[in-house]
Amino acid sequence: MLRGWPVTCGERDLMSNRTQADPADNGWVFPLPMWLLALLLLCAEFAFYASWLSLTCGDCCGWLTFASWLLSLALLSRLFVALASYTLSRVKGVTLKPEQRLGAVAWIKFFLVEYWHLCIQNLLLIPFRAMFHTRSDRGCGPSDGPVVLLQHGYVNNGAVWFFTGRALEAQGYRVFTIDQPPFASIDTMGVRLAERVNDVLARTGASRLTLVAHSMGGLICRAYLRSHGGTRIDRLVTMGSPHHGTFHAYLASGPNGAQMRPGNPWLEALGTTEVGIPFTSIYSVHDTIISPQDSSVMPGAENIELTGIGHVSMPSGSAARAHLLAALRR
Repeated sequence: MLRGWPVTCGERDLMSNRTQADPADNGWVFPLPMWLLALLLLCAEFAFYASWLSLTCGDCCGWLTFASWLLSLALLSRLFVALASYTLSRVKGVTLKPEQRLGAVAWIKFFLVEYWHLCIQNLLLIPFRAMFHTRSDRGCGPSDGPVVLLQHGYVNNGAVWFFTGRALEAQGYRVFTIDQPPFASIDTMGVRLAERVNDVLARTGASRLTLVAHSMGGLICRAYLRSHGGTRIDRLVTMGSPHHGTFHAYLASGPNGAQMRPGNPWLEALGTTEVGIPFTSIYSVHDTIISPQDSSVMPGAENIELTGIGHVSMPSGSAARAHLLAALRR
């Protein structure tokens, strides 16, 4: 059973970053959990901005102005990342049909929503993970109802599901999350997912649960099903998962990043194994990370195509959540 999962409303112990040895890790050992890595990087980023501002502004800025500049630089850097990712997703993405193209107003709304979720996840949810567990994670959620386990994607943690978790709990679901180490192999993450599945079922007394996964999380779930079968899972729902790889993964680090590159042997081997349980793949033709976007389309699955929704907003945005809720009700 995984250590560190909170069992009462007052406990928020953080998940251990230990994993079982996996040959696919190629000796890659990363000692920090994602929340701590994100927090350290955030501190280093703001320290860099503060040093640069101190050298350029000197004593001419008051504390309020100085803090405003720090926040502005952080937001501007993420605006650049969002624009660069979107540009790459269109260069390497599918050709949009006329009815899929967004007008100027719709595109601005789409991009601002995606940018907002990037900022809120990067600056708040991921680095301050301890504040954003679901009620079920904290041991004070619903006592009955369907059980859902939410699996995050690459260099994220379970906090990215916070808003969707609250919405699902309001609908009567018992909602749990899992944290994965940042750069382990996907098979190692599948082992951790198996432990978490057993843990959640033991705590709830349920015999089966639903897996919901975002991005790389869909590959983790499929790796779990390949190794452990679907006897404890009633269905799988993936959101923006690179089932056939994504060009963006060439910019990713770690064994898991390499495993998401199109045409790599690990991904091709995974593709030879059928999921074997009811499977829904929700994806967007405007996904800003999965390129090409139809990489999310899976034979034998219920494939739900969306428009005007970006990648980062899928686990926490209301638009994608509506389609997730509809899929869970079916």
